[in-house]
Amino acid sequence: MQTNSRKKWGTAIFLAGVLLGLGLAIAAAWGDYEAMAYYDEGAGYAHFGGLKCPTLMSLSETGTVSGIFDNNTDEAIQPYYQVDIAATASTRHMEEQITVPARSSKTVRWTVDANDINLGSFILVKLDVLPVAGYSTREATCGIVVMNLGGLHGEVAFGLWLAVSLLGIATGLVLREAGSEPPTGSALSLRNGLRATGIITLLAMLSGIMGLWLIGLILAALTFLLLVVLLRYAGQ
Repeated sequence: MQTNSRKKWGTAIFLAGVLLGLGLAIAAAWGDYEAMAYYDEGAGYAHFGGLKCPTLMSLSETGTVSGIFDNNTDEAIQPYYQVDIAATASTRHMEEQITVPARSSKTVRWTVDANDINLGSFILVKLDVLPVAGYSTREATCGIVVMNLGGLHGEVAFGLWLAVSLLGIATGLVLREAGSEPPTGSALSLRNGLRATGIITLLAMLSGIMGLWLIGLILAALTFLLLVVLLRYAGQ
């Protein structure tokens, strides 16, 4: 009886952790997708990997977007960049030419806040880097999800969201499996399915956080389908 009760609690906690993870993965991927779609002009340029945006921001905070310019050559370079931050009423446009010493990097930062919100809940950023030192024109976009977080800073809320999701997944699996006999047959398939779901949820969150929005959304959809199958399987 205690084993069944523990398994039920474990399943409930695991599902809560997975659902939180799905929400985080979708939020992270959604912001970057909206930015990509908003600035899509057909012909694209090579990707610039130095643009960094927060995943989540509160309505009351000022966030920081950064561009990291690496120089792996033996001579100083002078990249020229343009940044667009598209708010509902207007677009902020900034441009500058900077000097990056040989074999080093330089970080440029810009601030964003609720005045930059577009499409209801997003801050959309695009960075273009003009050709320099053998590089063709490069570009990057990123999107920040802006929410009412009840006074929490976006980074704090994001960290708590991630931690609670991971804790729920791990705790749920431990409660389900602790003290139980090694499963066989359908019980073994269910256990392996739940473990796989937890791992895919983690990969979906990581993909969204890293800006791999398409992979994140595909993994989130796969996680949801696995949950549906496993819940139906468990109910049989």
